[in-house]
Amino acid sequence: YICSNETVNGIEIHRLPRFDIPLVVDASSDFTSKPIAWREANVGVLFACASKNIGHPGVTMVVIRKDLLGNANPFTPGVFNYETNISAENVWNTCPTFNVDVVGIMMEWLQGQGGIGKIERLCILKSNIVYNVIDESNGFYSTPVDRESRVRSRMNVPFCIANGDKDLTDKFLVECWNRGIVGLRTVTPFAKSIYLRASLYHGVSLEDVDVLVSFMKEFAQRHSFGSAAGGSVARSIAMGDCLSSSPAGVAGLFMNRANATREVEFHWPVIR
Repeated sequence: YICSNETVNGIEIHRLPRFDIPLVVDASSDFTSKPIAWREANVGVLFACASKNIGHPGVTMVVIRKDLLGNANPFTPGVFNYETNISAENVWNTCPTFNVDVVGIMMEWLQGQGGIGKIERLCILKSNIVYNVIDESNGFYSTPVDRESRVRSRMNVPFCIANGDKDLTDKFLVECWNRGIVGLRTVTPFAKSIYLRASLYHGVSLEDVDVLVSFMKEFAQRHSFGSAAGGSVARSIAMGDCLSSSPAGVAGLFMNRANATREVEFHWPVIR
């Protein structure tokens, strides 16, 4: 069993490992953000809740290998029995049709943007922009996952302010709220920590990321770090900084922020 992206601490497995036994993958927070090596990684079951990247809360997407069906415990409730659901063409129980329809809209949007390859490049770009500001802030911002670790999450970027200074953190959150930047401190089962989290799911556009990092740099400059967070968003972005197994040549795709915007053009979905 593996969780391919751990959201609280910002750890992501960018390419699945292979085991001799079937792999069960919780891809709830990174599904549709990168390719999946179904056969090479021996994936037996992959599931993802919709609410991160593919739709509205209340529905879960499950992919299961056919040869694993038919082995459910006889006491398994029908709603949790994959074979029962497949035999009934997913209408064994009344499904939330609105939620399913939203997932369909998101799938069409993903295809319309050029598919998973292009989406992955955008995810790498968005996260690298945030990590660059953190790494170049001379310690004003910090993240628990080292650049060299190669497992930095593209979906969730945890960061703290001045080693977790409570007053500065509270001030940062209030000023974010006043600018319409919300959701940086969320309730988790693991209590409150010094780290905030910037979640960069599909609903967060490149322009949204620019708003966040512009404020992060401005805030650092106003609080004793001068131009420590400096540098323009238009600096060169090293696409390979956050992953070891990105597609070949991805590091050369975007030489700077201006070129990146021309290379990756996205239109965000509208639900009517």
